Amino acid sequence: MSTRRLKWSAFVVAVLLGLLPTASAAKTLGLLVGVADYDASSGIRDLHGPRNDVTIMWRMLRTRDVNPADITVLTDGLPSQPDFPPVNDAPRYRAIVNALDELAVRARPGDTAVFYYSGHGIWQPDLDPASEEEPETDGQDQVLLPADVGPYNPLEDGIKNGLVDDELGEKLSAIQAKGALVWAIVDACHSGTVTRGSDVTRSVDPALLGIPQTVTRSATRGGTRAGAISIKGDGKLIGFYAVDAYDQAIERPFTGYDLPMTGEGDTQRMGVFTYHLDRALKRGTAQSYRDLAQEVVADITADRSGGRVPPPVFDGALDLPVLGGNLGAGPPRMVAVLKEQKLSIPAGTLHGFDPGATISIYGKAGDKDPVALAEILSATAVTSTATNINWKTGTVPEEGAFPVTVDKPAVTFRFAVAPPPEAELGTHAGMVKEAIERSLGTAGDAASIGIEMAAPGDPQADLQLRLAKNRLWIVRPERPWVTDAGSFDETPSFALDTSASVLAEEIKQSVWLLARAAKLIRVTGAASENAIEAGSSVEIKAEVYRAGIKGDDAKSVCTTKGDTKLPRTALSQLLPYAAGNCDYVEISVRNPTDYTYFVGGFYVDALGGVSPLIPKDADRGCVRRLPSGSEGAITYKFKINTWDAAKGRPAATGVENAVILAIPEDATKIAPRLCSLVQPTLDRTQATRSAEASTAARGSGGSLKQLLDGVTGSTTRAATVATSDEDQGPQMGGGLFVFDVRP
Repeated sequence: MSTRRLKWSAFVVAVLLGLLPTASAAKTLGLLVGVADYDASSGIRDLHGPRNDVTIMWRMLRTRDVNPADITVLTDGLPSQPDFPPVNDAPRYRAIVNALDELAVRARPGDTAVFYYSGHGIWQPDLDPASEEEPETDGQDQVLLPADVGPYNPLEDGIKNGLVDDELGEKLSAIQAKGALVWAIVDACHSGTVTRGSDVTRSVDPALLGIPQTVTRSATRGGTRAGAISIKGDGKLIGFYAVDAYDQAIERPFTGYDLPMTGEGDTQRMGVFTYHLDRALKRGTAQSYRDLAQEVVADITADRSGGRVPPPVFDGALDLPVLGGNLGAGPPRMVAVLKEQKLSIPAGTLHGFDPGATISIYGKAGDKDPVALAEILSATAVTSTATNINWKTGTVPEEGAFPVTVDKPAVTFRFAVAPPPEAELGTHAGMVKEAIERSLGTAGDAASIGIEMAAPGDPQADLQLRLAKNRLWIVRPERPWVTDAGSFDETPSFALDTSASVLAEEIKQSVWLLARAAKLIRVTGAASENAIEAGSSVEIKAEVYRAGIKGDDAKSVCTTKGDTKLPRTALSQLLPYAAGNCDYVEISVRNPTDYTYFVGGFYVDALGGVSPLIPKDADRGCVRRLPSGSEGAITYKFKINTWDAAKGRPAATGVENAVILAIPEDATKIAPRLCSLVQPTLDRTQATRSAEASTAARGSGGSLKQLLDGVTGSTTRAATVATSDEDQGPQMGGGLFVFDVRP
């Protein structure tokens, strides 16, 4: 054996024995910035809290087994003691930028990069709004202020040594490009004054730095940007911000908390937002970032440490596990907020939290037994309120956050499935009946989401199961039953040369996907009608135009992305539009109201698949934040293809839909859970087709489809109409655009 082979064999043995790593394990990298002392020449008031904020964040990362060598700390004035983090450098502009660049160099796929900033914040005019991917709030950049910040100079792109949100976004995008998740936490103001009493806001008078007052700020006017940071990459970002662009982040004394700390008495300060974030992390009950956000909001709502605390803002992929943890098995529990014996739940009818349903309330995440039961009083598509709470004996509840699940559903949605006519069953009768009973019968849980059995062969059912050519076909009433393999209108089907248990699982998956897709369509349709009638929600408009087509048949290849100068046709909501190959659809969402909305756009494909209209929205929680009175619009664009040129076969045709949900922001300011609506398509059930996502026929998810029955039914309308005491507030909006796609 050669020396080279001996060395290689030794290496393999070492790997197998764990003596050498096969690949670098995912890890957490931290950059903690705390700016307390500012250059005297700037005239900016020094702060006390950032040193303590950075300290407790460092301790938090250490308790979660983050290697100290992977944490960079930029601050000043910390003692050299074991309970305090070693300081790498002062929090000056160049040190912060260099540390961000170093994070991008070190980051690897699967890593989590935590960027934390505590200090002053301010705004300045946006000097290049045309270059923004997402427009700034009222044409202004949000700026974090390092220790060496200087006066405003328009010839040098604004505040000297200010860390502008655009630049910060680019630095964080470079980290994301390495395949890492970025968790950005900002405890700073973006406008401001000084409050009364012992509270101090982390803000600076713009006049102090010579910032021109060229733009009038208004609490009800904003841009489309979510949070404080714009990320241009496709990676995942979690954003936790102490306040929105109009409010004031506060620090105040928290004497005696998590000692040792810097300062004595009134100077032993912390950021209020950071204090509540640390408390929530210490409890260890939050499994997802959404859970963590809900717990922070619940704590701030019940805050007794001083005066008013502004509500924080959260955005991004909130449904990921906190710092790489495990979400656990089973259906996810929603974290509800208890206040005045009412539970506010970040889930609604689309998640099974229907009015009249009974929910179980748990003391903390991971508990097996509930501590109370309650009833859902009212619900929108994505939020609900529960009352009539029956606490177990000995339970003394305090206001705060509690995990909840649906215990007994109260279904307001019905989806009828008709079994095959007896005459079609033949020799397959026993196996098919057993499979249907297993998947949809009383012994299963299909009724929990509104699926019920109709009479065999009922033509009025939402879905029919039919038998022909030794296959079970999934027939939709508004579509022809087509058994020709490879045709444009081919009906989904399953082979019958299998067992009852296998067929039962295939039926269940198919019917459940189509039922959930139908529910999304019906709720959106009802919301769309309500919004149109009330005229009190966002404005949703759509246009269609055809461009770049070669020839005039279903197999033509679309050669261009279209010419905006071509004639356009305005689309009416709910009314089908006869669409064809190479039609381009553009949907715009504007917000002229005095409320902020979360907007989500989805494809609902012909075979039950649901995917975001903008693919990278899946990395930001499937929502975009649209502040009140925004000058810009959220725009969705997609193309209709009826032919997969790469694979030489048809793309699906039929009645298709684009769905827009506009959810008013509530007091928690947490984006609604919309990515939970995403589900795969059933195109594998078509004999000649594979997943359409790879064809990019219509955005990321292929064709769109709805089951039209019941779009305006009374049961779904009840799920979206506000209760009487909510009529004066913002209303949920919806946009439903229907395309009859023809080859």
